Amino acid sequence: MMRKTAAWPLAWIYAVLIVYASLYPFDAWRNQGILPWAYLTQPLPKYWTGFDVAINIAGYAPLGFLGVLTALRTGHGKHAVLGVSMLVLTLALCLEGLQNYLPSRVASNVDLWLNALGGFMGGLSAW
Repeated sequence: MMRKTAAWPLAWIYAVLIVYASLYPFDAWRNQGILPWAYLTQPLPKYWTGFDVAINIAGYAPLGFLGVLTALRTGHGKHAVLGVSMLVLTLALCLEGLQNYLPSRVASNVDLWLNALGGFMGGLSAW
């Protein structure tokens, strides 16, 4: 059964907020000679904090929650957690890659996987 849901527009609004937070500040974009996907094969960072872990998970959890809630409410819930998790991973992959063009930001493979984990956990909580 398909029902109307506010989760769909809220998921889009939240995704825009994630894009904003991930790419702020929006100035000084430049090619730094780094391939957008180079961060994927970099070694783990030497220094990271519990705050970094928590904020990367918590930042994407609501998007996973809203995405799965949308799928469940619109009758597409069979593979909702997996599908939404893949969409969240794709968004995080793209945003981390774009951070290579912002000198004040650092793309990180750890951030990517923590973002994906947050989306997955949020999706599971909606399921």
